[in-house]
Amino acid sequence: MAFVLWRNVQLSQPILNQSWTNVLEPGYRVYKHEINEPAKTLKLWVRRKRGNRKLVCSGCGRKFAEAYDSYEREVRDLPCFEYRTTAVVELYRVRCPNCGIKAEKVPQLPSKAPFSKRFEEAGSLAVARISAQRSSLMSASRGNRSINRASQSRRSATMRGTGSI
Repeated sequence: MAFVLWRNVQLSQPILNQSWTNVLEPGYRVYKHEINEPAKTLKLWVRRKRGNRKLVCSGCGRKFAEAYDSYEREVRDLPCFEYRTTAVVELYRVRCPNCGIKAEKVPQLPSKAPFSKRFEEAGSLAVARISAQRSSLMSASRGNRSINRASQSRRSATMRGTGSI
């Protein structure tokens, strides 16, 4: 359930909820959407399709057919075009005989953070890329400094040999 897997969608045309459902991972559907053009935001309300009721306890992994209750969780996902994207996901709680009342386990929402797994992964990749660039720049500047020092010492030695220093 990576909530928003974008395909070729034009935002300039009116988009139906069915069209937004086509960009989701199978098993989920969009039942409401909201596009705020001035703020450049896109908000999708997502729930499971009928028949996709395989609920898993987040505590022990036991599977359930029935939900105890439902709630909504708002998570930030990767941007769609230039729009900041938020998905309001309908989630369920299960009554587990081992763990009590627990939220269902959703692989695309691994933590309680307000971000999807894809958003977190993209952020960590960006941080890794930035630190790799920074370290290569640092080593390049260190290398340039040592090259500059070496060339200055060569110049100084040459100047000493000519008697001008």
